[in-house]
Amino acid sequence: MSKKRTLDQKNSRRKFLQGGVALGAMAPVLFANNVQAHGSRLKDNKDQEYVIVSIVATHPFWNDLKNGAQDAAEDLGVKFSYVGPAGFDVEGQVQTMEQILIKKPAGIGHVHSTDAAFPAIQKALDSGINVMHITSTGAGSPALGYIGSNEENVGLVMAKGVKDLLGNSGKIAVSTVPAQDNLNDRIAGLEKGLEGTDIKIIATGDNKGDDSETAASTSAILLANPDLDAIVCINATGSGVAAALKETGKVGKVKAVIADTLAPILDAVEDGTVDYTVGQQIYMQGYLWMQMMYAMANPTPVIQGFLDGGLNPFPTNCDTGCNLIDKNTAKLYRS
Repeated sequence: MSKKRTLDQKNSRRKFLQGGVALGAMAPVLFANNVQAHGSRLKDNKDQEYVIVSIVATHPFWNDLKNGAQDAAEDLGVKFSYVGPAGFDVEGQVQTMEQILIKKPAGIGHVHSTDAAFPAIQKALDSGINVMHITSTGAGSPALGYIGSNEENVGLVMAKGVKDLLGNSGKIAVSTVPAQDNLNDRIAGLEKGLEGTDIKIIATGDNKGDDSETAASTSAILLANPDLDAIVCINATGSGVAAALKETGKVGKVKAVIADTLAPILDAVEDGTVDYTVGQQIYMQGYLWMQMMYAMANPTPVIQGFLDGGLNPFPTNCDTGCNLIDKNTAKLYRS
């Protein structure tokens, strides 16, 4: 069970918002003012339920997302649920979405994987249920908007770490989930960031969104490519990369840039097994998503005026930013 966030911790998380500065600064103030001006709305909606439907629900990566949404739900006096298949499962997510629609929640956050989810999202919208993507999205989705990192920018930050470690030449491998659109966007950013160098991606492993699979596939890549200079793990399974480096005796010999801020990942950065990780503002993604969903379901007169006029008063792309983390800054991401 994740630890309950204190008010001070919530406030410190809010300060992490990066990218889309005007939006990030404006949205919390707007919602705070709405609460003060229309506070009675918070007393009338205790039966409203808001749901995040994940692509893989059990991975600890999602704990901060759930904490942020839960804290905001408690602030607003509404219910929150987090559901999805236990393992990475596109069809399982679609089935979960269909089951949730029967309950008619007040709003849905959808952690997107592929366009297989689009029909269920459109079905929700057609039935009057607001849906926003959270943490990851995909081109062509009918969802009303997106709250999360700019995925290409995550890849650009990864490229910055690779170039810092290797200079302008070297051979690298990528560990990812090929079927996941947002991770492909990160790889596009990585490739873009490496343009103009002689750093080449010579191998790609499918880690299936699982730490053990990451360890196995990374070990195979390391053994098959003895001249490899670095490995980049695109998703939150970098602890598997750390395990593979130890298992193959490559710690310090093969550099590593990984993603996200789970405790085992931060441990690997701090002890030098891997060199960098890229940290997103996952808590704020959950917190702002809940605020946005609540405002959609319970619009103030100002927001309702925009809606009645056929205008969208909500941001369609809220970038919460990311940072390149080394052993000196990893402690800042400890909960």
